Amino acid sequence: MIRFSAIGDVLLTFPVLQGLNDKFPTAEIFFLTKHEQLPLLQLLPFEVKGLELQKSISDTAKVLKHHRFDQIIDLHNNLRTLLLQWSMFRFQWSRVKKHNAAKWCMTRFKTKNTWVPSIVERYAKAAKVELMGKRMVLNLDHAAPLSLPTKYAVWVLGAKFKTKQFPLEKIRQTLALCDVPIILLGGEEELTMASSLSQEFPRLINLVGKADFFQAALLLSRAKLVVTNDTGMMHLTSFYNLPMLCLWGNTVPGFGMGPYGCDKVEHFQVTDLSCRPCSKIGYQECPKGHFKCMMQQDSTLLAARISAIFHQESPK
Repeated sequence: MIRFSAIGDVLLTFPVLQGLNDKFPTAEIFFLTKHEQLPLLQLLPFEVKGLELQKSISDTAKVLKHHRFDQIIDLHNNLRTLLLQWSMFRFQWSRVKKHNAAKWCMTRFKTKNTWVPSIVERYAKAAKVELMGKRMVLNLDHAAPLSLPTKYAVWVLGAKFKTKQFPLEKIRQTLALCDVPIILLGGEEELTMASSLSQEFPRLINLVGKADFFQAALLLSRAKLVVTNDTGMMHLTSFYNLPMLCLWGNTVPGFGMGPYGCDKVEHFQVTDLSCRPCSKIGYQECPKGHFKCMMQQDSTLLAARISAIFHQESPK
């Protein structure tokens, strides 16, 4: 299986990897991705062997040729993987359908009724496996122990692109309206934001830049609810089917990249903007300069939902 790109993109392949493992229980499964994504495979409850994307297509082709694979499933499907196929002289391998034309229409013409199937379903079609619907239990053996409160919510601050990130001002507005113990998660880019929030709201538990990926997975697995941007942590949370409040900025769930297999998701988005969606990926700043897709989010409603879900009694 081939999938480069970011954390969320790799996590979305997991249901398909499980389908392959169920369909071919004696087969060896390999996963070609970037070096920084290889540790994610340790979350799987079965063995998938990682292969690292090399500096050149020809070097990567040599690595793949050495293994003499029976089947290659290209879930990235771009120019690099096409060149890789040609370099290997393999003209029969399966590719995911990306629906780029539909996404382009959504961003260019703001077509309201266009809908792209879930990327997980498209992955499964490329791999020729059935999604059985059973929930995968992630392997958290690599997570170092953490001292956690009995009951808490998690707020994921980070996002790769700023136009997918809930602004500091809006987070402040929300936190001022709900008195809930919240753990902050994020990377080094969110250290300043997290420090500012922690000083203003002492009840927050700031683990930004402190919890590694496996500890973050452990934190999410035990949370009462999760507030998250459109980012990799959203997809990681989906494995636990927790109540999840997803904050959408320039992207939309209709791109088919939303959380998969969850029935407790609430989407927060400003739906009546003529400029949204403006990109299927994101920007480091709003192309229009006003950032209405996030600044017009209803912080009062978000705070109310956080409080209501947190204080809701769990079914016995």
